[in-house]
Amino acid sequence: MKPKKDFHVLLVEDDIDDQQLIEEAFQDSDLPVHLDFATDGRQALDMLSKAAYAPDLILLDLNMPVMNGFEVLSQLQLRNLSSRTPVVILTTSSDKDQVNRSYDLGASSYIVKPRKYTDLQVMANNLRSYWFQTVVLPT
Repeated sequence: MKPKKDFHVLLVEDDIDDQQLIEEAFQDSDLPVHLDFATDGRQALDMLSKAAYAPDLILLDLNMPVMNGFEVLSQLQLRNLSSRTPVVILTTSSDKDQVNRSYDLGASSYIVKPRKYTDLQVMANNLRSYWFQTVVLPT
């Protein structure tokens, strides 16, 4: 069953190559997903602070300049900006302390970035299937 609307995802990622690969992986399916990009945490918070902007999902890297992912998670909690928006950490680290800290700060999921493009496609399909077809998101 295809959803009837486009889903909006905010990708907070400073690496342009990673942005492009993730965008391509999402484009390789029939499920309509619109990606918006923020290259650092401060830019993401500015976007999320606008009343008219409400993505369905946030994909958040941890290692970024200006404001890292942990700082973003903390600010999202303080400003109550993510109470209805799932935040999925998408980063290179599998460090247990970073995983635990992410969940402690309110992350909905934690994914280690796949190294191969085919694995990235599988991850994008799994994200779409779970977050946009399986669970019921708030409006």
